[in-house]
Amino acid sequence: MSTSARVEPFRLEVSDAVLDAIQRRVSAFDLDALPARSGWASGTSPTALRELVDRWLTGYDWRSVETQLNRFPQLTADVHGTRLHVLREPGSGEAPPTVVLIHGWPSSFASFRKVIDALAHPERNGGDSETGMTVVVPSLPGYAFSSLAPRPLSFRDAAELFHELIVDVLDCTTYLVHGGDQGAPIAEWMAFDHPDSCIGLHTPLLALRSDGAPFASGLTGVDDPEPEETAFVQAEHDLNVGPGNAYFPLQLHTPLTLAPGLSDSPVGLAAWFMEKYRLWTDRRGDDGELGVDIDDVLTEVMIYLVSGSVASSLVAYGEFFDGPLTLPPGERISVPSGYAAYPDPRGVDAPASFARRTRNLAYWSSPERGGHFPALEVPEVFVADLRAFVAALPR
Repeated sequence: MSTSARVEPFRLEVSDAVLDAIQRRVSAFDLDALPARSGWASGTSPTALRELVDRWLTGYDWRSVETQLNRFPQLTADVHGTRLHVLREPGSGEAPPTVVLIHGWPSSFASFRKVIDALAHPERNGGDSETGMTVVVPSLPGYAFSSLAPRPLSFRDAAELFHELIVDVLDCTTYLVHGGDQGAPIAEWMAFDHPDSCIGLHTPLLALRSDGAPFASGLTGVDDPEPEETAFVQAEHDLNVGPGNAYFPLQLHTPLTLAPGLSDSPVGLAAWFMEKYRLWTDRRGDDGELGVDIDDVLTEVMIYLVSGSVASSLVAYGEFFDGPLTLPPGERISVPSGYAAYPDPRGVDAPASFARRTRNLAYWSSPERGGHFPALEVPEVFVADLRAFVAALPR
């Protein structure tokens, strides 16, 4: 491990005082002030929110989550003035490749906790230890236990920080990278800018597009689009201007107006998150309100609360978009790339021809289950798909 950056071991040890303060604020929230409305037509269901608050106060166990996360080695490192938090679980086998898993919003490094052990130690589940991978999970700048950068960072800037973290701090010369949500463009920029180090790119989202045609613009960015490509970008545009996208302009343009309320009210933050975990998860065949366990939502909410990162994550969220959102004219990602077309209500499946416009497409899959948070929703499917991608890479 390089000593050029200030590196310190990290352990989750949230004080009882912090947990008690959160509990008091949750208890003090006046649920009776919510209008007597049922369903989700106007946002988070008051009934569902009551159930979440009841679980939070009477059954949810943060300490067990803390213990689970502390099973994995973690550290913080100062990279160009930004303190980056990272989890690193060494893989089994003689020479395990490194895979970097990058989260988005409203999630955290903890959203990968159900897949880390299976990826790193397949022999514990009847697999071959020689297919183990060293799993690296950083927290985005401004999120969880990573500090907000001293200056605004674009997606491409964050990608550079993560690349330096992996190569210079963790002494890893080559790596694979997976990213979802905001993690997708960061992973894509890592692959684009560092093809000698990044040997494989895997995403459930095609974030970086051709010059002049950013994500959800309704444009293809090419002179000769196939009919299915034109239909895809139009459908994507229509989805992203619908009512389910109301949160986006607020977080993009006025994060500091939104931050005080969400920072001050744990229940308010939970309602803000809960809506997304309902709208963006694959709930087909489920009788519940959410596509993930309610404790998983509470864990993500708690990560933001105990780290004090609600406001900083919102600021970072908006700043990420202040930079290049498309590839340079005429260029594409040369790294062997995989696309997992999960049935994500938040997205529209892209045709393979469209994906090939911007990347060296080496792998394509269409998992039957899983939405916007597949590592939480369907961890076994996520692990199998990522393993299949690695196996498909050119040797």
